[in-house]
Amino acid sequence: MSIVTDLISADRCSEMDIVLDLWVSAIYNDDQVQGSGLGPVAYFRNGTGNPLVTYTELSARWGLSRATVGRILKKLATSDYISLMSFPGRHGSVIYLQNYLSTMFEISDVMVDKEEVAMTLNIRLELPAEGCADYEDPSLEHEVIVSDELTSVSKSHIEIIMQKMAQILMAQGISCFGCSLSHYKLYPLSDDCGEDLLPRAREQTVLRLGLAVLCGNRQIANFELTLNPIEESK
Repeated sequence: MSIVTDLISADRCSEMDIVLDLWVSAIYNDDQVQGSGLGPVAYFRNGTGNPLVTYTELSARWGLSRATVGRILKKLATSDYISLMSFPGRHGSVIYLQNYLSTMFEISDVMVDKEEVAMTLNIRLELPAEGCADYEDPSLEHEVIVSDELTSVSKSHIEIIMQKMAQILMAQGISCFGCSLSHYKLYPLSDDCGEDLLPRAREQTVLRLGLAVLCGNRQIANFELTLNPIEESK
């Protein structure tokens, strides 16, 4: 790591220098680095445990302009060297390395889904306002049974959330979400369950839901969802 740091700080980085830096900085399946369980992610060991990085930070690291950084990363993504996931606002981007696992460890590479990365990094899911003129009611293929206790979540928002969850879980190989015979039950969970799993969200308004997947009358899978509403700053 020290040798690579000296190399990239010596002068303006070439494209090969950048590829080397990304590969040496890759972290996979480390509990201390968010998103690394989904795939090999570039993490520049800044002590935050969060792999989100801005083009400004990369510009300073590689001695290049922000425009050049963006151009090179997009070129590497087009060439299937990396999966580049950019998020709106000031969140920044996440870089996953393609073919890293098969090259380094001779195991199968994994497909990384942007929606799942956003959930892992606690990047909020944008929901349209009720009654918005631009809002189109999504069509959900499967029956969703919602507990009467979930009055704080609108039906339209539940359908959007379910669609996002279905996309993510389908990408992970859970075929039930692609079967028309499946139906789902959504119900609230008590605050006592899984308290230790959400240390950063304890002081916020968090809604914890249980999602049961049924085939006929038989429950075949169960998931836990966490909704953390964030108000827009005025």
